[in-house]
Amino acid sequence: MAQLFARINGQPIMQRDLENCMQGFAMELFRKPLDRLAADDYEEVQSLAREKVVARELIFQAALAAGVVAAETEVLEEIGRLMKNFPDPQSFYATLEKAGIDPMAYHRMVRQDMTVNQMTERELRGLPDPDAVAIAEAYRLHPEKMSRSARVRACHLLLRCTAENRQEVTARLEEIKQRALEENFAELARTHSQCPSAERGGDLGFFKPGAMIKAFEDAAFSLPIGVVSEIVETPFGLHLIKVLAREESTPRSLEEASEDIRALLKEQAAARHLRAWVDGLRAGAKIEYPA
Repeated sequence: MAQLFARINGQPIMQRDLENCMQGFAMELFRKPLDRLAADDYEEVQSLAREKVVARELIFQAALAAGVVAAETEVLEEIGRLMKNFPDPQSFYATLEKAGIDPMAYHRMVRQDMTVNQMTERELRGLPDPDAVAIAEAYRLHPEKMSRSARVRACHLLLRCTAENRQEVTARLEEIKQRALEENFAELARTHSQCPSAERGGDLGFFKPGAMIKAFEDAAFSLPIGVVSEIVETPFGLHLIKVLAREESTPRSLEEASEDIRALLKEQAAARHLRAWVDGLRAGAKIEYPA
């Protein structure tokens, strides 16, 4: 029998909802599955997930009360976009089944998340932009953050694998790597890669440190331009990586940094506003946890 995490204004929130949220934080913050976290990291993830699950339900209920609900066409489009991360629809639904989530339950989860996002955007609409004085002060106070980060532009070729076929997939990728010595890497990626980036020849564009899974990032930032990497393993599968361009860290003037500072200050203001808004929703809600 499914375990109850909480009731919010009478609406049951199941333990599985909390665990799914914890898995998301584990991958986002530590790039590891939940069951591989250290005890302290597990507690941090659990605390963050508890707050997020409650806040999400409060915002969802506020959205329904205000008549804000994600349209069915938008939900189906989002599910289709997520499905493209898998080799085929069967693999997508098999992954859901393995996680104990039936398609209808997943549909409801996506609709809830999209509804929450739409309600949040509505709540934040109209927040004022930071003025020139605030931007200049932020630039003065945090000069160490005003440099343009080093970036690399890389393309990759991904083959997904399981424990059962890892050896076979590795051999296939080794063969492709040899072909890449003489053939066009982008064309090989278009033909063989199982990542949505395949249609762009595997091109991931420019990215900064911290944007990719560590193993992938370490390889990309250490590769000379134009050299195809050894096989790199990540939770997504096995990769070949080729760096196309590199940009070193450089300082920026106030004028150059202004747009990024404006975005950062607005993001900080939005976070403060959302915290206050959710605190107000929480204060007016009945939240019960099982003994």
